Amino acid sequence: MKSIFISKADSGQTLIKYLRRLLPGAASGLLFKQLRNKNITLNGHRSDGSNVLKESDEIKVFFSDETFEKFSSKALDTTDISDDTQKTGLYEKAYEKFGTPEIIYEDEHVLIFFKPEGILSQQAGPADLSANEWIIGFLLGKKKLTQESLLHFTPSVCNRLDRNTSGLMLFGKTLFGTNLLNRLVKDKSLKKYYVTLVRGHFTETGRKVSYMVKDSGSNKVTVYDGEVKDSVRTEADFMPLKYYPDKDITKVEVLLHTGKTHQIRAELDHLGFPVLGDRKYGQAKPIGDHSPAHHILIAYRLLFPELPEHEPLSKREFVIDTDRYLNKYLNSRG
Repeated sequence: MKSIFISKADSGQTLIKYLRRLLPGAASGLLFKQLRNKNITLNGHRSDGSNVLKESDEIKVFFSDETFEKFSSKALDTTDISDDTQKTGLYEKAYEKFGTPEIIYEDEHVLIFFKPEGILSQQAGPADLSANEWIIGFLLGKKKLTQESLLHFTPSVCNRLDRNTSGLMLFGKTLFGTNLLNRLVKDKSLKKYYVTLVRGHFTETGRKVSYMVKDSGSNKVTVYDGEVKDSVRTEADFMPLKYYPDKDITKVEVLLHTGKTHQIRAELDHLGFPVLGDRKYGQAKPIGDHSPAHHILIAYRLLFPELPEHEPLSKREFVIDTDRYLNKYLNSRG
């Protein structure tokens, strides 16, 4: 008999999902049968497998040591080995290519890092090197993850930024951390602020509600002031931070309440203040002696809600200094 106490890292998943990871060699039908027969119990009681596990829950598995070892060993065929080796190679390659990431915050469950421009958040194709592979490669390189642990759980980024949007990204190191971050993103209790540079003297302050229609063929959205067919409602708060009259540029802060495709860029262009360097929605004109290679947009600030389930992040705020990225445009010769 094995007695297993659930850690915080493994909390938040259903019992059957945990058992599938714990005993990958056992078929789901067999696991359900053992649950029905009370050969696997949760806190001393029968379970149908749907219970969501909490920290300190106790699972008892009434298998012999030989049976438990047999089911806990993952039987890999040639395809599995090839796939695992290929994935590990991508992680190592991404870490080698992108180098050591700028870590803003890290604990046992959660990591916040700065994604530079030009890096995908997640793979668009199986051979892509994205921020996801990068951070896994970094954690493997620092011995904070092992290839064995990746067989049971693969950590991942929990928010997305466009390839050429830089800024703060969330990464779940454990199942608990991943579930927590995904929930905060989904229920919008995590406030995400962006800074951008726009052409013109932007003075609008406050919330803007618009409606967007996406053209999948061109991967471009059209913004409307009122609801139209197939449109989705969007909300964002805009705050001008500083106007640079010699360049006719405004630094603007944006707080997203909805996270739709190209929302900030399309909205600002619709208002008549295109984001600098934006070839899709604006006009990519030079700024003095610098010509942006892409749109200038930075996810620069995160504000967490009260989190009694994870005090280290409760009501925490993380802000990066955007001047080091924007000064080459703001201080350039006109």
